[in-house]
Amino acid sequence: MTDPGTEQLILTDDDVFGPVPTEDCASLPCVPLLSATTRTPVTRQNASRHVQVSPTVAVDERVETIWDQGVHEARELAHGQRMLALSWKGRHLPEADRDAIRCEDIAVATALRCTIDQAQRRIRDAHRAVDLLPHTHGLLGEGRFPAAWFTELLTRTSGLTDDEMAVVDVTVRFWDVGIAPEQFTRSLGSVIARILSRRELPPHLAPENRRRVDLEQGPVPGLAAIRIQGPSHEVVAYARRLDTAARAVQNAQRHALEDGSPIPWDPEGEVLETGMPLPLARIRYLLTTLTAPDTPRVHVPAERFRLGVTIPVMTLMGHDDAPGLLDGAIPIPADMARDLAAGQADWERILTDPAGGEFLPLPTDRYRPTQAMLEHLRDRRGTCGFPGCDRSATLATEADHVVEFDHDHPASGGSTSVGNLHLLCWQHHAMKTAGVIDPVRVEPHDSPTDRRGTLWDVGEGLRVFLEDDTDMATPDVVADLEHAWDELREARTKHRRARDGLPPERPPGTSPPSAPAPPPPF
Repeated sequence: MTDPGTEQLILTDDDVFGPVPTEDCASLPCVPLLSATTRTPVTRQNASRHVQVSPTVAVDERVETIWDQGVHEARELAHGQRMLALSWKGRHLPEADRDAIRCEDIAVATALRCTIDQAQRRIRDAHRAVDLLPHTHGLLGEGRFPAAWFTELLTRTSGLTDDEMAVVDVTVRFWDVGIAPEQFTRSLGSVIARILSRRELPPHLAPENRRRVDLEQGPVPGLAAIRIQGPSHEVVAYARRLDTAARAVQNAQRHALEDGSPIPWDPEGEVLETGMPLPLARIRYLLTTLTAPDTPRVHVPAERFRLGVTIPVMTLMGHDDAPGLLDGAIPIPADMARDLAAGQADWERILTDPAGGEFLPLPTDRYRPTQAMLEHLRDRRGTCGFPGCDRSATLATEADHVVEFDHDHPASGGSTSVGNLHLLCWQHHAMKTAGVIDPVRVEPHDSPTDRRGTLWDVGEGLRVFLEDDTDMATPDVVADLEHAWDELREARTKHRRARDGLPPERPPGTSPPSAPAPPPPF
C-alpha cells in the first residue's frame, strides 16, 4: 500500500472537510486537523493482492472470508456497545439515580462475568462510543470501520472532553478506511496531539494530580509489579536516587570482597557464595522491598493479616505441581509455594467447611471475631464478598455480620461465627448497613449451584448468587476428590481384569453367577 502522507486541514465553523452539516461542528473548537487518504485503498476485492503478489483463487477466497469475519466483528462490537450504552443512565449528571446505576453495574458485571470495576469501564466506553463518537460508531455498525481501529480510537481518546471527542469524530469519519493501519495510528496520534496542544489541562489531568502507586499482577504466575506514576521530573529524580544508592551498595560490596570485611546488603548470601557483587537491578529491588517507609510522627499499625500461602497437601509433599495461592487470590508456582513453606517454623492446616468452618461460634455477648476467624474468612474469599468487587480481602475489607449482631440483645441477633461472617470493602459494607444491599447465606440444598454461597438482593428485582471459593481442601472438595478417585480406581480395576482375561469384578453383596447345568446323559 502506498502512503501519500497526511494533508493538514483546519476545522472551523465554515469549513469542515467539504459538505458537512453545520450542526456537526457548531460548537467545536478550531484546531488544525488531518485528513488521512491513500491512492490504493484496501478493499474486500483487492485485499488478497496485498497478501501475495500473484494470489490464487484459494487465497482470494480465504482472504475474502477473513475480511467478512472482520465486518461481522465490527458489527457485533457496535451492537454490544449499543446494548451497554443503555446502562449509562446519565450517570454524569448530578440528578442521576445512584442506586439504579449501582444495580446496572451489578447486572452488567453478572452478565459479562467480570468485576464491577470492569463493568463500569465497559459501560463508560460504550457511552463514549455511542454518544460521543456517533458518526464513526455508525461506520462501525455498518462493518466499514475495523473493530481494532475503533478499539484503539476509544483507548487513545480516553482523556478527551466531550467537545474534543466530537472533533475527533467529525474528523475520522472522513478518513479513507482503506489506509494502512500504521497511517491510521499515526494520523490519530497527530489529531490528539494537536487537540491537547490547544487546551489547558484540567486539574485532575495535570501530572501533579496523577501521582499514584499501583500493585499489578505480572503475566507469569509468581510475578507481580509495583507501578509508579507521577510527574516525570519526580519519578526520574526518585529513580536516580535509587540508582545512586544501589551503586553505593555495589561499590561497598566490591570493597568488602577485596578486604574481607562483612558484606552489606547480602540477605541470601549470594555475594559471599559467588565472590561477585550483586547486579544493580537486584540491589535496587532490595532497597525498595526491604526498607520500611519513613512516616515521622505517624503510627503505622501492625499488619492485620499474615502473608498467607495456601498449598495443596500433595504439592507440599512434592507429589503434585498444583499451584499455591498467595493471600488466597494470587496463584504462585508450586516450587515457590514449597520454598515459602520450607522457610516457616509454624504451619496452620485448614481442612474445613467454608461456610460453617471449624471455629465454634463465640459467646453471644462477643462481637469481634478472633484473629483465627479473620484468617479463615480471608482464605475463604480473597476479595470483598460482594459480587463483582475485586478489592483485596487482606488490604481493604472489614468483617461484617451477615445477620446483624444485636448489641442490646446479643442472644437475639446474628452470632459471631464463621458461618455468619464475611469480609466486605468499606463501600459495600456501608451499602449493606444502609440497606441498599442485603445478603443471605445459602446452604447447598437451596443453592443454584449445589454449593454454599451468598444470595444478594440488590435494589428492586435483582438477585445475584455468589458461590464460596472452593480453592481450599474443604469437605465439599474432598468429597469430589474421593468420588473422582473411586471412579478412577474402578476404571483401573476394569482395565487390569480385562487385560489379564479375568471376568468383571462383582459388585459387593452379589453372588457369583450360577454354573451352567450339566448336559443330560445319553
